[in-house]
Amino acid sequence: MDTAEQGGYTRRKGGCTVETHALDHIYRTYGADLYRYLFSLAASPQAAEDLMQDTFYKAYVYLDSYDNERIKPWLFKVAYHAFIDWQRKERRSSPYEPAWMEQTAAAGPAAKSAEQEALAREEAQSWFRLLGKLTINKRHAVLLRDHHQLSYQEIADITGLSLASVKINIHRGREELRQLIQQTYGGDYR
Repeated sequence: MDTAEQGGYTRRKGGCTVETHALDHIYRTYGADLYRYLFSLAASPQAAEDLMQDTFYKAYVYLDSYDNERIKPWLFKVAYHAFIDWQRKERRSSPYEPAWMEQTAAAGPAAKSAEQEALAREEAQSWFRLLGKLTINKRHAVLLRDHHQLSYQEIADITGLSLASVKINIHRGREELRQLIQQTYGGDYR
């Protein structure tokens, strides 16, 4: 059988064998980013945890579809599709609440003063609150590009949109954010 080594992950055509430490390494490396991404989409810690479990289960089951790509965009694609499946099952929309940013900011480096942490937390909450007002495609595109620093092509692969649609959604999403920031605070977005 044809086998290939891909960043420490062994894949065999017609099936896959994955060493336990490789999956553990993937989880430790990308778990926090995936959780934050899924939480920002689902707006619920319980749903994000369920989606994380579903994402890593599907990643394990479908590892044979991993085709020499970078692992992070591939995992985000699996997570995105897990979220879409979950959203279809829920058939309801939830208000967007970025409460997890408080936990994320509090878990950051201890070198910041309490005032700096509070300001950073408030800024992040404001950005995510305004981001939540965008349509789902614009929100995904801006979040994946600006917060998770994925390339346009990686975002297109994750969302299933064309490269042109991704660029348009990012541009329009940033413009809407800029307008929302000006209306809300009188300031400007990067």
